[in-house]
Amino acid sequence: MAAALAEIAHVLGIDPARETEPGLTPHPMTPERAADFRHFVEHDFDALLADTFDPRSALGTGVRVVPAVGRTTPGAVFGRRCAEEPAKALGTEPAEFPGGHNGDLSHPSAYAARLREVLEPSRTTV
Repeated sequence: MAAALAEIAHVLGIDPARETEPGLTPHPMTPERAADFRHFVEHDFDALLADTFDPRSALGTGVRVVPAVGRTTPGAVFGRRCAEEPAKALGTEPAEFPGGHNGDLSHPSAYAARLREVLEPSRTTV
């Protein structure tokens, strides 16, 4: 599992050594988190490669699609493309969040503030 998670982190541009929010207490790898990661690797990860979701299918439905990306996610990694391609299809730009792929863990306060801002009810739907 450690080797799989290291490779996933590499593919997604996750660098645990990057700076984090001041005062951050990292999440420990509890048995529950380990089980969640194991399930993801064994059952969900390959679905990312085969997903055929077309974001344009949400147009006119009132469903709000918000492509989002971590500000420090490198341009060439899969995670950034997962935000840029739907944004392009919808004629918008991805919303940027603090940190990288896992900004909710590295910058939880700033990430939460940005999430509230992006999901504000006054924003439009597609």
